Amino acid sequence: MAHEERKRLIVLVTGANGGVGFGTCHRLLNQLSQCRPPDAQPFFTSVHTSGELPTVEPACDLTIIMACRSIQRAEEARQKLYNLLDTRINKIPVNTPEHEYATRFRLNLRIGIHKLDLATIRSVLDLSKELPQKYPYISHIICNAGLATYSHLDFPVFFKQCYESPLKAVKHPMFNVQTVGVLSPDNLGMVWQSNIFGHYVLFRSLQPLLSAWTKRYPSEPARVLWMSSVDAMPTYDPDTDPQLTKIPTSYQASKAQLDLIVRELSKQTRAEGGDVQHYVVTPGITATNVAAALLRPYILELCMLAFFYFCRFIGSPHVLFSTYKASVAVSHVTLAPSRFLPSTVDAHNLKRGRPRGPTGNGDAQHAFPKFSAANERWGKEYILIEPITTWGEHPDEGARAVERCERLYQAFLEKNAGKGANGTASNGTANGHTK
Repeated sequence: MAHEERKRLIVLVTGANGGVGFGTCHRLLNQLSQCRPPDAQPFFTSVHTSGELPTVEPACDLTIIMACRSIQRAEEARQKLYNLLDTRINKIPVNTPEHEYATRFRLNLRIGIHKLDLATIRSVLDLSKELPQKYPYISHIICNAGLATYSHLDFPVFFKQCYESPLKAVKHPMFNVQTVGVLSPDNLGMVWQSNIFGHYVLFRSLQPLLSAWTKRYPSEPARVLWMSSVDAMPTYDPDTDPQLTKIPTSYQASKAQLDLIVRELSKQTRAEGGDVQHYVVTPGITATNVAAALLRPYILELCMLAFFYFCRFIGSPHVLFSTYKASVAVSHVTLAPSRFLPSTVDAHNLKRGRPRGPTGNGDAQHAFPKFSAANERWGKEYILIEPITTWGEHPDEGARAVERCERLYQAFLEKNAGKGANGTASNGTANGHTK
């Protein structure tokens, strides 16, 4: 007897060949190969108060679009993902419903690879032309890729921070020295373009594919998940440095600006009845190749891991030791029904999703939520919520940042449709430095 056709999620993950991006793909495969994925189950009691939380059975197939700079590394990562899933399925007893379900999921699984370099807007626009030729819709975009211009560690600052507060040192490390003023090939702030604007262009240019999903499944609109950080800090001046080229904390500032942009996009979506939902997620704090590159010789990497373990033991919920566990918040926000995802922070009625930050005021308590991966002292991962509140000194920065991105996006569209064959932005009209 033929199986009836199931819903197919088509999930685009940027930077999927390594780090948290790879961990996200791995976790999605493990979750969706189960009849009742744990990450799809309701987690927050604030959005479901009528007795027991229901069990969610998504029963869907999956296509992952790995959008990466290196095709070779993406191909290696894809094979590793297939191998990991096969290993998991082989451990399930045969002739059981669980094995049959997982085997069918594996048979229908598709993992595609496409080139994407967020530091070159032409690459983003090329991808947006390529994908509609191969996919009828996109259900999720997970904006994971990003970078920081780290150059070295300042050990005196490290020891000073550790002495004053180890927990603050691990959450807001001021000892990771960043190079100031790095520009992208498009003559934009490199960190700003890679962490914010490149993904904004990706979202806007793929909006028709996202809308196509929502038309098919209006009860579960398409989602865009934006990867932020627990280290987000608004350390920039929006009036003089919107692209974060003048400050030594461009990474933290980019994540703070991203938080405000996503909050504004979500606000606009709700007001206009839009067909795309926006969420902010973070992987907590976890060791990746970016951090490891700073820790040479290898003994320094071991010392940093020991410091992470110490911080987790004394109470930091943010430190996770695998990218798989660090992807718990991304996986939950991807798979859980949207009606079970809170749209504001509720400080009094959450199930394990504990709000962190200045929740003592009304603005924080009803703020836009940032879903963050966390774990208990002995390593069990869970999800907590941090509030994204109004920036007191610049309360309209979210709307202004969206306007800046949209204006620059339109300039790039016009340039790429005209004579600008090289797709760069050196003439002052599409370089983002004019107002």
